[in-house]
Amino acid sequence: MSNDHEWLNLIEVSGPFLAVPVLREVFPQGLEALPSGRPQRLRRTYEEWRDAVDMDDLDLPALHAAWIDDVLVTALEMDETVLRRGARLPEQLTVSMPEHGVTVAPDLAIVNPTNSDEPLLLIHVYQPDTDLDATRRFDGLAITPADRMVALLRATGCSTGIVTNGERWMLVHAPVGAVAGFASWYARLWGQEPETLRAFVSLLGIRRFFGPEEAKLPALYERSLKHQDDVTEALGEQVRRAVEVLVQALD
Repeated sequence: MSNDHEWLNLIEVSGPFLAVPVLREVFPQGLEALPSGRPQRLRRTYEEWRDAVDMDDLDLPALHAAWIDDVLVTALEMDETVLRRGARLPEQLTVSMPEHGVTVAPDLAIVNPTNSDEPLLLIHVYQPDTDLDATRRFDGLAITPADRMVALLRATGCSTGIVTNGERWMLVHAPVGAVAGFASWYARLWGQEPETLRAFVSLLGIRRFFGPEEAKLPALYERSLKHQDDVTEALGEQVRRAVEVLVQALD
């Protein structure tokens, strides 16, 4: 892997993700630079939150919510014009699963306010240190937090979501009819490995959901999938030709 995307070695990826050639096309000069002072502010807020978690602070619920908001608003630049929560969440994002006796909805959503609040990114927030890969019961549904987001994305037709416990920030891409992909960043690394924070902001910041169509996150996934298909096809053709050469040599 080239030096410009070594951060890929510092995140957890399962399933389809963004191809390096596509990343190079979108970020020809490298990942986006963060405004001066922003990483330091996030680091301070993170440390306050982490201390509150470790000490089981009485104010933890408020500090947890503040930390989540700081990442979304300060780092990703998702302000209240595009961020929906509580009563402001679009009704169509609440999905009923009668076979399990449950209703699933995002805790937060990023929407396009100029297009009838079209959902662009759905977010589930869990308590600190919740295992996002462990099966747990949500009323009548036993499922992992990661797969619960997959179910919500496919039911709503919104392809992209985030699942977080404050420490782990999992990007979920689950378009209808395709394999789901997961990529996780860990907030504790953002101060130690700044490139991971730059990658997180570059891929999930507001510019990946608003702006030129070809630079939006869903489009990057589509291009990556096509690139991977082309590579697979090319490798298959190379293998076929190698077999033909071998057979001819044996004749």
